Amino acid sequence: DPSQPGHWRYAAMLPVVAPGHKRITLGEGWTPLIDDVWEGLPLYWKNEGLMPSGSYKDRGVSVLVNFLIGRGAQTVMDDSSGNAGASLACYAARAGLSARIFVPTTAPEPKKAQIAVYGAELVEVSGPRSAAIAAAEAAQSPDSVYASHAWHPACLFGFITNAWEIWEQLGGQVPDWIVTPCGYGGLFLGSWRGFEHLHACGIIDRLPRMVAVQAEPITPIVDAFRAGWEDIRPRRQLSSKTLADGIAVEKPVRSRAILSAIHRSGGMALAVNDHEIAAARRGMAARGLFVEPTSATVAAALRQLKPHVQAGEVVVANLTGLGLKKLPDLQEVT
Repeated sequence: DPSQPGHWRYAAMLPVVAPGHKRITLGEGWTPLIDDVWEGLPLYWKNEGLMPSGSYKDRGVSVLVNFLIGRGAQTVMDDSSGNAGASLACYAARAGLSARIFVPTTAPEPKKAQIAVYGAELVEVSGPRSAAIAAAEAAQSPDSVYASHAWHPACLFGFITNAWEIWEQLGGQVPDWIVTPCGYGGLFLGSWRGFEHLHACGIIDRLPRMVAVQAEPITPIVDAFRAGWEDIRPRRQLSSKTLADGIAVEKPVRSRAILSAIHRSGGMALAVNDHEIAAARRGMAARGLFVEPTSATVAAALRQLKPHVQAGEVVVANLTGLGLKKLPDLQEVT
């Protein structure tokens, strides 16, 4: 329904709420698709950082919060490296819900401040990202809902709208490649499934190739893809430090589905390092696109993708978060 704002134009296809529900919205969705050329490669940037809380997570969380309100939720909780927590805190505030967010102590200060300023209870947990997950799971109670961006299917449905917007914004054209940062893989999988839905309905006759980008040294999807495995395998993680904190996920819960999408689409998984990420972030800022390091991973990975792109093929790269989410030190930019 084009008369509806943002991604609620697709409300009839989303598992939201019972009739009569007053929708909770902040105008999320319908983010710009920006025509550009990056290091000689023509492409479109899908700027998902231009959401109410500054990241693509608002697609999923807006649908999730409406879904939970329709089922009587009053208190929500989640674990997060920052963006999902900020999004849940944002929409919980809008809906009048209580929120409790567990984050690693190493999460960027702007993200933690954003969670707190919305009025959510911020619980900092020492240790790696997995420690915040364990703390959130241990704190679950009958009077709260674990509103997980990683697990909850309503959240994934929100991410699906990314694909439908891209298709509409390209005038009903299917891109040849979609490049997305991949931690838990919510946006990656949502975009893939959105195009699968269009294909199943007979609206499109082909599917895009999906490219998942991860940041070294935390590259479980890349490792499995290179090895030809159907799922990730445990490995000794010597370090969990990366500029791209938003995708520093050692055990994505939908790893098998992510790898299946890569293989079925004829896509690939690419890894980039901190030096490449920092350089790409500076390069993007120099053209007016200020993104967080997690988003810059896709720009850094395009150099690896470029030899595989044929002349005339359409590439869309998802920029997942605003640069204000993780500010560089002043000496880094002067």
